[in-house]
Amino acid sequence: MHLVWLEDFIELARTRSFSRAAENRFVTHPAFGRRIKALEQWVGAELVTRTQPVTLTRAGKLFLDAAHNSVDVLYAARAQLQESSAETEKVLRLATGRTLSQTFFPDWYEGIKQHCGVFPVSITTGGAQDVIMKLAAGEADILLIYSSPATRMLIDHQRYESQTIAHELLLPVSAPDKRGKPLYRLDAKAGAMPWLAFSQTLTLRGVLAKHLAELEQKPALKMVYQADSYESIQEMAVRGTGVAWLPQRLVHKDIAEGRLLVVGEQNLRIRFDVSLYRVRGSTNELVNAIWNYAATGAGPR
Repeated sequence: MHLVWLEDFIELARTRSFSRAAENRFVTHPAFGRRIKALEQWVGAELVTRTQPVTLTRAGKLFLDAAHNSVDVLYAARAQLQESSAETEKVLRLATGRTLSQTFFPDWYEGIKQHCGVFPVSITTGGAQDVIMKLAAGEADILLIYSSPATRMLIDHQRYESQTIAHELLLPVSAPDKRGKPLYRLDAKAGAMPWLAFSQTLTLRGVLAKHLAELEQKPALKMVYQADSYESIQEMAVRGTGVAWLPQRLVHKDIAEGRLLVVGEQNLRIRFDVSLYRVRGSTNELVNAIWNYAATGAGPR
């Protein structure tokens, strides 16, 4: 029996939907169904009825309490052991996006060192869902992430607390032509512009989509390239492949040195937050010191 099966069953009991629970657990519907079936075989009884909505059988209701208790006890024991080890070694385990690890974390870490002293850091990078799962699995002490409605929905706010530590701008940019003018302009007269788009795994896809949907006059865009890496989109924008929205910290050197130009009206520049998350009630002294430092508003904003 795997712990993940218990977590799957708890999520299914909460959502009462195989498809919704599978989505929340970041697995395909068929794979999720097989895991629930495997749990039932291990228990030796049917736990749910395959109806719409899903309901628990009598055995399922009894087993749900046991699943909750088991998961809580195991995670509590794991957290206690990991925090004890982390306090001894004073290693900060941080999960974050690839771009934030490059553009934001280094300057922020310098400020933390001045406040908390020198300490080692182990960084794990990945897509938003990947790093959120690292925090949920107890494999990260702190999550540093771009904030969006989608990421906030994926994080259990009863179990984790957050704070905004910086603000960022999503800028529409284009490579210049030979005269130093934008290759692509975002205005009604310009027609459909080739667009370098974010894939669904990138947090800022939802931020951009929501902002554009709320505009009275939307720019005409034709997707010619899509990637799950802001750096990949940045490179294609510099090469003149199309217009792109990219974080200001990522492209500020390109803009300063003339490789990219900010285009469009002011209302096409999108403000969003950089946020920290941690487990509520953490007793890790290093995590608490960093959390309190961040709460002072010090560091890059």
